[in-house]
Amino acid sequence: MRSFSSYLAPAGILILALSTRFLPHFPNFTAVGAVALLGGFWTKDRPAAFLLPLLLLYVSDMVLNNLLYASVSSSFTWGYPGMVWVYVGHLAMIFWGQNASRMQGIAGAGHAVVANVLFFALSNFGFWLGNPALSQSTYGLLTAYLAAIPFFVSSTAGTLVFGAIMQWAYSKRSVLGIA
Repeated sequence: MRSFSSYLAPAGILILALSTRFLPHFPNFTAVGAVALLGGFWTKDRPAAFLLPLLLLYVSDMVLNNLLYASVSSSFTWGYPGMVWVYVGHLAMIFWGQNASRMQGIAGAGHAVVANVLFFALSNFGFWLGNPALSQSTYGLLTAYLAAIPFFVSSTAGTLVFGAIMQWAYSKRSVLGIA
């Protein structure tokens, strides 16, 4: 059994990284993808610990939806339309991270790109599925994917940049005495 302190470094870094959602940022240029990917990588040998990144993402969604975006809704909200597909995409990123053998350098960058492709494919499929604003045909699906390319680019860039910073911070955890 691992000590509680072995969970502090990854949890602390994931929480700090998610704070990027609350700062002004270019659309989708946050650490959310890096949290999912590295959260999976850092928790791969811990049963059920893969839920940590999902739980942290959900808590940050709750804060955003009910405090920052409270003027949009008159009541407390537990979720949003299409949320299931977004979380399926994050779960795919977590599982991709759990199956990665290493996460440094070019290998880490490659994992970041593949994980974002998985998220892009799943979340935008969910956005298209049953959306009355889009034709429920191959054309409509392609329209959804094409419209989302700018968000894919910025989220992939965010995963790469914040992932590198998070990996660096994680490598320094022994300096803080929480290895």
